[in-house]
Amino acid sequence: MINVLGLDTRIFDQVSVLEKSAYKTATTAFFVVVGMSLTANAYLGMMLFNSWFAAVGLSLLLGFIQFSILRIALITLLSKPLAESIVGSVAKRIRLASIFRILFVGLIALSISFPLCSLLMFSQSMNIEENHRLELFHSNQSNNSALTEIQNTHFPFHVFTELLNESGFKFLLLISIFIVYAPLILVAKLRYNAHFEYLEKARQEMLNIVAIDYNETIEQCQVSLNKEFPKNKKVLKNLSVYVDAPINSIYKNETKHTIGNKIAFNQFIQSIE
Repeated sequence: MINVLGLDTRIFDQVSVLEKSAYKTATTAFFVVVGMSLTANAYLGMMLFNSWFAAVGLSLLLGFIQFSILRIALITLLSKPLAESIVGSVAKRIRLASIFRILFVGLIALSISFPLCSLLMFSQSMNIEENHRLELFHSNQSNNSALTEIQNTHFPFHVFTELLNESGFKFLLLISIFIVYAPLILVAKLRYNAHFEYLEKARQEMLNIVAIDYNETIEQCQVSLNKEFPKNKKVLKNLSVYVDAPINSIYKNETKHTIGNKIAFNQFIQSIE
């Protein structure tokens, strides 16, 4: 279950009991939101089409979309840049990615909360729809085709609009929106808690993987270099990036370096032939 946050179970097993409990709480909150999503979308399908088939189909379709977006929002929030240290990692400014994350979760919260709160006020919702249908009947009595269409049409958005005038509905709406945001809030607290271990352990593990990959690449490059240039005496793993590197050597004293320079590379090749 903990994999929903994209956690590596090998690293997760190494953290404290308190931290494990915090991650499990965030995961449980996420699954609560998923349950709310399935229920709300099923009721929305019923409100729109008055069909169990539509209710199940819309529940699965929109539920999967909302599940995927919420999970991506949580995983990307929890992940850390490779070289960032956990110590003193306090956000000094609001990032654009964070704004988009909050907005997308907000849209999902609204799409879940309106039909879900309408379901909680089921009797009142049905009364509002029936009263609206009667009003339309009275205003279109001479139009038989319109009467038939009105009879078979449902008005969920009119119901939402009317319910917004009720203080009880507004209260339920706020609670529902808060619950949808709860996993994001919990994961954000985990993300910026300097006392928790998982993020730092995951960062170190990633650095180790990169170091191993780097050493393997250098070894393979050394074999190829010695094969193509038998007179080569340089050992690649002993070279310093901006002091001895064949690429960027003419830019090593500048603040801004380019990715590569053909002339510098050719000069290096000529020097070892």
